[in-house]
Amino acid sequence: MKYWLIFLISIMNAQAEESNLLTPLLSEKEISYLKNIESLTVCNVAQAVKGQASYDLVTLLLKESGIILKTTVSSSWSVSFQDLLEQKCDILPWATEDPQRLNIMNFTRPYARIKRVIVTKKNRSYIRDLSEVKNEVFATLTGNTLSYKLKKYYPEIKIIDNNKPSDVLSMVADGKVYGGFASLYSVANLFNDRAFYDLKIAGILPPDFDDVVSLATRKEDALLSGLLEKIIITGDKRALTDFLSRGAITTLQPTVNYKEYWLLIIVVFLFVIALVWWNGKLTILNKRLKSTHNKLEAKTRELELLSETDMLTQTYNRIKLDQVFNVELKRAERYEYPLSIIMIDIDYFKNINDSHGHIVGDQVLTKFALLMKENLRSNDILGRWGGEEFLIICPSTNLDNTEMVAEKLREIIENSDFSPVEKMTASFGVAEWVKKDTQEILISRADYAMYLSKKHGRNKVSISVETKY
Repeated sequence: MKYWLIFLISIMNAQAEESNLLTPLLSEKEISYLKNIESLTVCNVAQAVKGQASYDLVTLLLKESGIILKTTVSSSWSVSFQDLLEQKCDILPWATEDPQRLNIMNFTRPYARIKRVIVTKKNRSYIRDLSEVKNEVFATLTGNTLSYKLKKYYPEIKIIDNNKPSDVLSMVADGKVYGGFASLYSVANLFNDRAFYDLKIAGILPPDFDDVVSLATRKEDALLSGLLEKIIITGDKRALTDFLSRGAITTLQPTVNYKEYWLLIIVVFLFVIALVWWNGKLTILNKRLKSTHNKLEAKTRELELLSETDMLTQTYNRIKLDQVFNVELKRAERYEYPLSIIMIDIDYFKNINDSHGHIVGDQVLTKFALLMKENLRSNDILGRWGGEEFLIICPSTNLDNTEMVAEKLREIIENSDFSPVEKMTASFGVAEWVKKDTQEILISRADYAMYLSKKHGRNKVSISVETKY
């Protein structure tokens, strides 16, 4: 089974070469690594849901890889973190990326985003904002990024660190602290324990405090990190969602105190008339507020679109292209992905403006951009570079495949109707990123390749060939 993923990738690569739409998912180094590895050990972080939850999670994510997995004994996150650094295990789940950890570990892209909640006794009020309880004492997990963020943004709150989620809830249940902070996935299942029947979720922390979890590896295991990244990208998202959902389901059915129940009904009844009146007034105000909010959201979306779109061709503008280009360059360098670009210039466009006027010229530009958008792949990024020049960024695409994309576009443009212009062609320049290339260097090489196409008769595709590292 170890070679199943390699067999699958080889099929996908063959299909990619045939369709010119897919590119190899693994580098030669990663394929060699996958062939030679015997097994990997999972750092088994203790979770409240299940003793083997960490191991089961990694097994689910890597189920198609054929990699044999082992596990350490169930330990706290801080102990598991130390085990990773001491090479007692190879993959650390439930890891949250921060600048300090980036110096010693590699992180894949996040595989889940889990809400963090506030747990208190049932007699406590709902907490809408932490500033309401800034002078209280709370428990949380040691070594967790949540603890650092709380101390940074709410320094008045006193924090007591614990090793496990069950320890956090125990301190709350015993009245040693006002409340506790933890991820919903870790805490929810503990409510099934009778010792915690007196507890409730009294609030949800803002999105900035969400537990954004990745798979972490040691800094020197960059090849393994890149392999895990690609496995996560191609993994079964529905199965992962089901796994996490099962962990966060509670089956709490607390006993009912009927004396308190009827007393509560009487108290609520006394306020019904006032609440009905107040609710009617709030309904009117909420409708007005919702209408205003919808208008603001629509205006915000419109402004965002205007800030990144070329209004004539409805493609990305130069500013947005620069932003996307910078992101893709960093990704290519970090994970050794291929990256290519296509520079395009409409042939004799000045003659169109001179002969037919600028209105027809604008129509030609619009039709030209629409043709390219309709015939590009879903992951390609198209934008207007300036005047009659366009740029296409092709992530995860090597030089040969990008040249085929350019040739396909060239033929479509040559054979399309641009009435009243009799015929339209364009010149293409293709270049592939090589190590240490800056954005300016890559653009310059593609621009020079396009110049060669124009020099040798236009309506051509030329490539810029550089020696790979």
